[in-house]
Amino acid sequence: MHAVIFAGGTVQPGEAVAAAIASANLVIAADSGAATALQYGCTPTIIVGDFDSLDAPRLQALKTRGSRIVQAAVEKNETDTELAVQAAKEEGASTITLLGALGGERFDHTMANILLLAGFEAVPLRIVDGPAMCWLLRGQGHTSIEGQPGDLLSLLPLTTEATGVRTVGLYYPLHGETLHFGKPRGVSNVLEQEQAKVSLDSGLLLIIHTNSRELKI
Repeated sequence: MHAVIFAGGTVQPGEAVAAAIASANLVIAADSGAATALQYGCTPTIIVGDFDSLDAPRLQALKTRGSRIVQAAVEKNETDTELAVQAAKEEGASTITLLGALGGERFDHTMANILLLAGFEAVPLRIVDGPAMCWLLRGQGHTSIEGQPGDLLSLLPLTTEATGVRTVGLYYPLHGETLHFGKPRGVSNVLEQEQAKVSLDSGLLLIIHTNSRELKI
């Protein structure tokens, strides 16, 4: 089951965003993400949060439309988005897409949402926004990237080292190299064909695929 979660940030429209919404079996909103969900024609099945950024009349209107409200304490250890991911897992989600996880006024929330990718190993979790999508590759593991020649692919380690990085179908190939945290060597590689592959021996590697046809240049 594919769950789409609307976080509290802005959502850039794009092909991947539209595809994620179209394939959703379950829509969950984190607090003010409910308003964004409505803008995209989605009534959330579940709305999770402390509701410090979603006004009471809109919340009541969503409740009337059938949304299940899960109230969280204002003083809590988890972000609203993390609680929404936990709710998706409890509902049986087998894959989760986060929308609105990167934009908005709170850069700290953007970073927290990216780091959430490392916190949920059992369920594949990705972030989609405008022309870009990102997910985490764990060692030992491999992943495939579906796109078009000319698309951008960045590989950024989230651990001290990401060792044994190997790629197929990229302009700048890697043949078992180690990428180091804080050294952005893996930024802006380029797909040479419609599919590329990345494998990793150890560490955590953030994969960021950008649809070059949707970039605003």
